[in-house]
Amino acid sequence: MILSVRGLHVAYGRAPVLHGIDLEIPAGGFLCLLGRNGVGKTTLLNTVMGVLAPSRGEVRFDGRDVTSAAPYARVRAGMAYVPQGRDGFPHLTVAENLGVVAEASARGDRSAIDEVLDLFPRLVPLLGRRGGNLSGGQKQQLAMARALVTRPQLLVLDEPTEGIQPSIIAEVEDAVLGLRQRGDLAFLLVEQYVEFALRLADTYAVMDVGRIVDTGPAASLHADDASRLLAV
Repeated sequence: MILSVRGLHVAYGRAPVLHGIDLEIPAGGFLCLLGRNGVGKTTLLNTVMGVLAPSRGEVRFDGRDVTSAAPYARVRAGMAYVPQGRDGFPHLTVAENLGVVAEASARGDRSAIDEVLDLFPRLVPLLGRRGGNLSGGQKQQLAMARALVTRPQLLVLDEPTEGIQPSIIAEVEDAVLGLRQRGDLAFLLVEQYVEFALRLADTYAVMDVGRIVDTGPAASLHADDASRLLAV
């Protein structure tokens, strides 16, 4: 398994948020994590990436225990995160955003930048524009490009379609499908756009109040059934 989460408990102060989460993603696999707002999905992603520390449980990446590893160490190991908000370096140009990440990464180089620009051609004419002056959809593509410049084995995405126009969503979906076809990248996706998530994923998990309440093959879950699960 590229990612294995076992018995994960997380609390904010004395308030428990996650209650014994178990998840697995094989190499090249794609898990979509569904659930209403406020049930702990982003908390889980932040814990997987080392932004938050669990009170109990274990996170393993590619067979290694990374439960206590810092976020930068997880990135160097092959994990990449595109959080909500699409934060980057707003005062740097698109080219500088990509270059800074490639230079800091043990895996990134000029060819990695060329590869992500092939995936997101809309960024090419924007290379000289500051990141803070991009539209929401352009920022999302830049955020994904920055993550992919590190040539990860696992890409963690938090609500990549939120607040962006349908044409950009289609381009993001095409890019993800292209990455999936390579077979060397696994995905953990949190998404409210159920149809988008189920078109891409192999498996799904539904969270409610800090617990996994349903899992299965994505092909077996109809979007209408998913909507009912999300109403629990």
